[in-house]
Amino acid sequence: MMSGDLPRVDVGVVTWNTRDLTVSALRRLLDTDQGAELRLLVHDNASADGTADAVREQVPEADVVSCPDNLGFAAAVNRLLERAEAPWFLMLNSDAWPTPGAIGRMVDAAVRHPRAAAVAPRLERPDGSLEHGTHPFPSVTVAIASALPLRNAWAERHALHSAWLHDRERQVDWAVGAALLVRRSALGEIGGLDESFFMYVEDLEWCHRARQRGWEIWFTPEAVVVHVGNASGEAKFGSTRSAVWIANTYRFYRRHHTWAGTMGYRAANGFGAGVGAARALKRRDRAAARFWWQQIPLHLRRG
Repeated sequence: MMSGDLPRVDVGVVTWNTRDLTVSALRRLLDTDQGAELRLLVHDNASADGTADAVREQVPEADVVSCPDNLGFAAAVNRLLERAEAPWFLMLNSDAWPTPGAIGRMVDAAVRHPRAAAVAPRLERPDGSLEHGTHPFPSVTVAIASALPLRNAWAERHALHSAWLHDRERQVDWAVGAALLVRRSALGEIGGLDESFFMYVEDLEWCHRARQRGWEIWFTPEAVVVHVGNASGEAKFGSTRSAVWIANTYRFYRRHHTWAGTMGYRAANGFGAGVGAARALKRRDRAAARFWWQQIPLHLRRG
């Protein structure tokens, strides 16, 4: 098939101090047939490990812009969107790479669903295990159901971690931004990512805004993207990464609910963390129990 027959996709990648992993991921992307005509846009957020220079040298196909300051993920993606021109924009983490044909299949899914503002692929870890990449919008009901955890038709329909296997094409509430194909024509109504979120929850907020404006978020298992996970986040926040994610989640939740409703949501999540700790202790998994115990005060703070 001639390149003119392929869908044009701008792939936007934000990098920060993940030099070797980024170069490897980008080469995997470009060295496979993706079923699309790609243009690779890279925004480097002031890496100190030579990421930008390594990408320029080893991935000469990439159009790299180096920023003197770390703008954060959301702001960097918005700068990439300003440079994008193709009808489709793939937001892609620097530690992720689509398997052969994945990008073309995401475009196909978006074409099948003309109100899809974005299409998410099936995310897998390098060992082939599933990453739960699509989720329901946060609510007290979802928090309690996740803590139980439910494994029935209701739980599957609401994409709960315990029940949703990412095995069929469907609408979802929101999808993580590690790999998300965006319809650029929808951005005029939805706008870009919320830059008040430096990192984490900007994907949830954007999908929620899209849904409020009548757009849809779709998932297709036909496209698979391998995602190492949290490469830059771990480097930036270390052991405080969960605390940052949780704080941003409540900041988002408070925008759309009353103070009392937010406290109820905090209590439901605190209950869930306690259940997780109790289950971990029962199976004598001290590391997991410690993790869950550390979550409880993060959920029960006032706000």
